[in-house]
Order: sequence, then C-alpha cells, then structure tokens
Amino acid sequence: MATKRTSTKAKAKPAPEPEVEEVEEVEAEETTTEPIFGVSDVVELISNKLGKKTTTRELRVLLRKMAKDGRLDREIIPGNRARWEFAGPNDPQVKAILKAFQAGELEEDKRQKLEALKQRKAEQKAAAAAAAAAESDEDDELEDED
Repeated sequence: MATKRTSTKAKAKPAPEPEVEEVEEVEAEETTTEPIFGVSDVVELISNKLGKKTTTRELRVLLRKMAKDGRLDREIIPGNRARWEFAGPNDPQVKAILKAFQAGELEEDKRQKLEALKQRKAEQKAAAAAAAAAESDEDDELEDED
C-alpha cells in the first residue's frame, strides 16, 4: 500500500506587488530647433564658393589647428566632443575658416606632417641599420677570437 507523503518544503509565497509611484508629468519645453550651421555646412560652402573638395574630417583638423592658434573661439581639450557650431555663412569665424582654407593651410599642414613622418621613418631605418651593423661587427669579433 502506497502512502501519501506531504512535502516538507514551504510553499512559495506570491511576490509582493511593486509599489507604483505617481510621477508628475513634466511638459517638455517647446524648444525651437534652429538649424545648426556646422562643419558639414562649412564643407558645402567651401565646395560651392571655392570649388574645392574636402571632407568634414580634414576640415576639423584645420579647425583644431586654428583654435590652438587662437584664431577660433574654442578651447581644445582632450575628450571635447562638442559640435562645432557657427551662426551662419556670414559668421566671422566661418569667414576666417574660408580664408585659411583658401590660403592652403590644410594642404600645407598635411605636407608638413607627411615630411615629418618620412623623416622619422628614415631615422628609424638608419638606426636599425646601424644596430644591425654593430651587431654583425660584434659577431665578427667573436669569431676572430676563436
């Protein structure tokens, strides 16, 4: 004869219902979204006015250089990911950017960086060749001693 066993485990209690807090709905402020004249707009302006092609990335390099020189009103600090914003095509900063781009500052900066890179690579090759030559001389001296 089989006997019925009752479970010794306690039955699980139902989970308490979470308390619902009443939150006042805050009406979103009606902000007027003015069109932002940013780097892409400056690139388009350069393309239309000067007939030259550039990318937003290249132009941002020029903008950072100009800001470091103090020609643009922006503090350059690491990690600053804020957008570049201007008042419009007649903004004095935009005019300064166009003038610097037209003067060829971006291409000059690229050329200088490329020359510096080539010089560094040549110095590294020369140092590696000198180290290899010095090592082979040491090996020759060791063989002569034997």
